[in-house]
Amino acid sequence: MTQEPDMERRIVASGRRGPWGSRAANLLFAKAANGDADARDAVVRIARTPEHRRCEQARRRIAEWWAAGRDPALRRAVLDTGAVATADPARLQTLALHDRLGEWTAPDAGWAAELLDDPDPDVRANAGTRCRTATGPMLHALWDADTGPGTPLRNVLLSGDAPPPAPKAEALWEAWLDVSADTPADGLGDALLRWGRPADDERSAALSVVALEPDPARLLRAPYRAALLDALLMRGHPLRDIAAGKVRALDDRPLIEELCERAIEDEGLAAVCAQYGFAPRDPVTRAAFYLLTGQPHQWRALDPAGSLLSLAYLSGSDGDRERLRKVMLTAGELDLVRVIVGEDRRARIAAMPDGEIGYLAEQLAQRREWDDLWALVKDVPIATGAALFGLFAGWAPRGEDERRLFTLFRDADRAAVASGLRPGTAAFWTAVRRARLRFRHSVDDVSFAPDGPFLAVAGRAGVAGVFDLRTARLVDRYDWFDSPVGSVLHVGNGVVIAGERGLHGAGPCRVVRCANGTEQVLRTGVGSVTSLALTGSGTFAGGTRDGELLLGEVAGPVLAVPVKEFGLGLRQWPRRIVAHRASGRLALLGRSVHLLDPATGHAVGAHAGRPVQSVGFVDADTVVCADARGWTILLRVADGHRVPVRNAQIRGCAGLGVMPGSGQIVVTDRLGDLHFLDGATLKTVDVHRSRAAGRPTGLTVSPAGEFLAAGYGDGRIDLFDLRLREVPALVPRPVADLVPRDLGVVGAALAHPGVTGPDRAVLELLDASLAHRFRFDVELGEAVELTAGEHDISL
Repeated sequence: MTQEPDMERRIVASGRRGPWGSRAANLLFAKAANGDADARDAVVRIARTPEHRRCEQARRRIAEWWAAGRDPALRRAVLDTGAVATADPARLQTLALHDRLGEWTAPDAGWAAELLDDPDPDVRANAGTRCRTATGPMLHALWDADTGPGTPLRNVLLSGDAPPPAPKAEALWEAWLDVSADTPADGLGDALLRWGRPADDERSAALSVVALEPDPARLLRAPYRAALLDALLMRGHPLRDIAAGKVRALDDRPLIEELCERAIEDEGLAAVCAQYGFAPRDPVTRAAFYLLTGQPHQWRALDPAGSLLSLAYLSGSDGDRERLRKVMLTAGELDLVRVIVGEDRRARIAAMPDGEIGYLAEQLAQRREWDDLWALVKDVPIATGAALFGLFAGWAPRGEDERRLFTLFRDADRAAVASGLRPGTAAFWTAVRRARLRFRHSVDDVSFAPDGPFLAVAGRAGVAGVFDLRTARLVDRYDWFDSPVGSVLHVGNGVVIAGERGLHGAGPCRVVRCANGTEQVLRTGVGSVTSLALTGSGTFAGGTRDGELLLGEVAGPVLAVPVKEFGLGLRQWPRRIVAHRASGRLALLGRSVHLLDPATGHAVGAHAGRPVQSVGFVDADTVVCADARGWTILLRVADGHRVPVRNAQIRGCAGLGVMPGSGQIVVTDRLGDLHFLDGATLKTVDVHRSRAAGRPTGLTVSPAGEFLAAGYGDGRIDLFDLRLREVPALVPRPVADLVPRDLGVVGAALAHPGVTGPDRAVLELLDASLAHRFRFDVELGEAVELTAGEHDISL
């Protein structure tokens, strides 16, 4: 007995109209839904029978059953009948199976991810095609439904021809340009480049143009030029190769030079330069560039002798040299010593930092080039040389003089030498009083010789003399003056210019040349000579009480120029004249300060704002002025106006001088203390407190700035050694740069009883090194030592 006749009856019954037909159909469909195979076959047959009244219902049912169970037989039936389910997602799955997703609407886009992950290959393929070709609202809806990088929906959307809406495109550019990600998302870059739409967001716009711009020349404009270089820094990112190709196409030299400069600091850029052949144009720079960027073969081809590299090293910054030293260690054929020091080691010492000196010394020690190492130890700063001394391995130099100094280095306390004279370790490096001269008659003026340790003195009793400061003895005396000698000027070579001051303002008053026990009158006038100043080698200037400016030569004649020729009235007669020897400018202190240029006759009135009693040149363009109350100001030479710096106020200015070389200002106050001020800011550098009682009358600084003489109203003159001020700056300098005069500076410091401990240790070793270096030098006579103590002087 078969069931076929029964099934046929059910199919026929289900197609009848009326209650019995509906009941039969409902029963058949219910059995099929419950898994009855015969009933399901009957429903399939109904779906295949277009004239059956329940055909469409059957088709919807088999579409739903296939979507739920994926029965192959049902799939064939769905395809044969064009069956489409009613509810989602079965409706979209069957539409995709029939390749009818053109019937999608934007709200259906939410099911796209599920369709693209469907187990049926045709559903996946047809859904992918529809997503790939979507446009308009459907495309927007699909991007809204995007499920993120690496998912089927994202991948198929990236393969589409139409770009996403702007907000999504900005996010995609930002994601692709994110160098913090391990690798850019697969296909994202290809999609962005294919769509050809640059980003609008400020952070990504310029880089997106670098990726898309077909005309490389446009990339030289701002802001794309900077973005092009930034893209080359994106190590491991596809945009770096795109940018490198466009840089090569541009062949713009400034851009390549900047790229090469950055490549020295960045390994990724160095690889780009090596790959594409980018290099600096200058051959010296190129030699260093090749070595620093790991291209030794290119360097050897360019610079087989290493001469270009040596030039690059010598002209490079400290950072460049340190990098070169590191990479040179891997280039075994390099003569490292020659590269570092060039052709003249001694000329390079001053420019070599400690790290470079240490590196060079270690290389010499490894090569056992002991003579060169010993020469280096003697040339570098004394503390550095002492520290390097430990590199010697039992070697000693030949020659008694060399071995004597070598032994001193070996026996020195290197820790003490290293710690001596560090900033802040001593407070007395200001001025040291070496001697006191007591005169039995009033002294009106003193003047240091420009060429030796001699002091010229003008006496009110009509006498002038010259003292040798090394012996505190009178070496020359001139006593035939009829009037007091108010001004004196030592011009060198044993020659003194003396100016008379008339009794009670009455003349005549003379300017006299004194030399080798003889006198020569250079000029006679009515007014007293108020001051004298050295203007050059063999020339001088002076002022008189009757309003004349004196311009003379040591051998004569003396020209008297009335100050009215400079536009000044007689009330501006020169109380004091000071000179700036290099420029020939003069400062005239009358009732106010006036700046004169005798060569042009030009004069500028300086506006000090108050009457001043002292003036001096800080440099060719600036003068310093001080009044009796101690206010100190700076004035510009060009227009006479005040320099806008803080004023300094001392407790009454009794005298003022300027230190040659440093431009520091020294002022003695009414107590005799010496105040050293910065020449640019007037800030106090240091102060030397005086222990002497008495009223200061002035001070004089020697032409070379080594000594200072401070006078007092009772005829005393205190002699100060200023060379100790040079010591803290002298010790750190390379010994190779020092001169015979520096031996006297060090000797003056060692003569001070307060120099002890590490300071004395470093100075003793430096003193021995200088004595050794200059042992054959005739200039050793410049090492001056003043006779200490108090000396009673009678002119």
